[in-house]
Amino acid sequence: MRIFLVFILVLFSSVYAHDLWIEKSENGYVLYYGHRYSSHEGKNIIKYNPENIQVVQCVGKDGNLVNLKIKKKYPLVIKEDCAVMYVHIFSGYWTKTPYGTVNKSKQEVNLSINSWLSYESIKRINLWNEKLKKPFTKKIDIIPLNNPFKLNSGDKLRLLITFDGKPVNGVAVAYDGRFRGLTDSNGRINIRIRHKGFQLIEATYRKKIYSEKADEILYTTTLNFEVK
Repeated sequence: MRIFLVFILVLFSSVYAHDLWIEKSENGYVLYYGHRYSSHEGKNIIKYNPENIQVVQCVGKDGNLVNLKIKKKYPLVIKEDCAVMYVHIFSGYWTKTPYGTVNKSKQEVNLSINSWLSYESIKRINLWNEKLKKPFTKKIDIIPLNNPFKLNSGDKLRLLITFDGKPVNGVAVAYDGRFRGLTDSNGRINIRIRHKGFQLIEATYRKKIYSEKADEILYTTTLNFEVK
């Protein structure tokens, strides 16, 4: 059991190297990448390539999608008042080597330790609705099963992790950059809220592939909300 936990923590550290989050500012909601809200060491803010952004969605307070006018520039800014915001990013192939991790396939480097194709997404919830208990996307999704805005520090948030709209077992889940456990056979896990304010929960679904370019596909997603 101890060896298994060490193995999970090693996998976890390789997945959650950086964090995505959507932060409210005077100009709207801004997409950031870095280490501001996690336990990871590294730069507070890291510049990302805006061309990697594939999907930006905004759900209004009426539950309907809002027609966005988004400029693909750094950083991404969403100026509309959204009940839910969703951003999907594709950054291509990544390979871990003895000298660091590079944004290249394993065909393009020497001494590949592990390589993956990376899909990342983030969902920020500003307003609760019972419809949010259903999958928002067919990619990996973190679904709150109880209203997160009614929670206080010390309360538990019940989560369902889905992929392709179905619950998935054994998915590593983190809170503020720290590993908190794996989903059960029903795709569920409970996370204890440890502080008020901005919340950052992450999950990654790993899919083994047999390719000359990568060893696996990583679908990583983040859930943001604020506890008053």
